[in-house]
Amino acid sequence: MELTETQAKILEELQSDSRISMRSLADKVGVSTPTASATVKDLEEMEIIRGYFTSLDTFKLGLHVFYVRMESDLRKIHEIVEKVRSLEYLHGFRELDGGILFLELVVPSLRALDDTVILLKKTEGVQKLDVSRVTREFGKMKSISLDTTRDLSIDCFYCKKGIEGTPVKLEIDGRKHYVCCDVCASEYKEKYSRLKERSEIVT
Repeated sequence: MELTETQAKILEELQSDSRISMRSLADKVGVSTPTASATVKDLEEMEIIRGYFTSLDTFKLGLHVFYVRMESDLRKIHEIVEKVRSLEYLHGFRELDGGILFLELVVPSLRALDDTVILLKKTEGVQKLDVSRVTREFGKMKSISLDTTRDLSIDCFYCKKGIEGTPVKLEIDGRKHYVCCDVCASEYKEKYSRLKERSEIVT
């Protein structure tokens, strides 16, 4: 499933200004307001748009930003990831090749950093840990440039496996749901119906 020209343009505009009105977004992209609104909703439901965030100036707030590169035992990676997720000052993290975790920490003090590093070092499976402080920021990050040959990677809403080719779209309660095949479509509709019945009984 390829990214359409309208989807690509909308994603680029939202990266520049996530608070833009639908009317202004539609004007910039060259589509009608209902089309822009429906496209944004589709991208949200496909979880390509994961949220809308406010970017803060950490220096003006008196906060300290550190990047942590952490080598881990692959046999313990899932436990380590869960430990990292629970960190109080975690701003974001990614897993790199070879069991390496790359963390961004935003802390109120160096004492808070020390406490976090000690906690990480005590975590079973952590083999090496390097910490670097961010000393200067050079403005806003550039938007990701997109093109219409980009394949969308969407997981099936039912089996959670990556969808290859064109997904099966289900329209349920005014929302689009994406599954990989007719079998998953049937199972998903049954599951959705059962969950809805239960929620109605509870309410």
